[in-house]
Amino acid sequence: MFKLNLLYNFTPMLNKIELADSLKGLRKRKGVSQGELAELIEVHFTQVSRYERGETKPNAEAMTKLAKALDTAVDFLMNGTADDVVKDAGLKKEPISRFKEVQELETDEKKNVISLMDAYIAKTKIQTIDSN
Repeated sequence: MFKLNLLYNFTPMLNKIELADSLKGLRKRKGVSQGELAELIEVHFTQVSRYERGETKPNAEAMTKLAKALDTAVDFLMNGTADDVVKDAGLKKEPISRFKEVQELETDEKKNVISLMDAYIAKTKIQTIDSN
């Protein structure tokens, strides 16, 4: 754990800004305040504010709690990407980039896109069953 924290604390300042931006954006998208997020990850709300301003970086334990609370991957928080998650899950980048765009839509629009996807998936499954 000491080696991990040592490496983690010496990452370039650029990553702190990227983390701050990712963290703030995800928190706002989820619709939680800094105080609510702080409660979820068991830190003082001022600490979340420091993370979002890029003044300090969360340790490995806090990073894991943040990712869980914000329904994302640690890799996305740290690097702004989820390439490792995508690759490990056997997913293609193109659909993932579309899903990211869908997340930016208003709630009703998101529901419509998901309904269309569900309908298409159901149709494809039915066609597969009928052809067998």
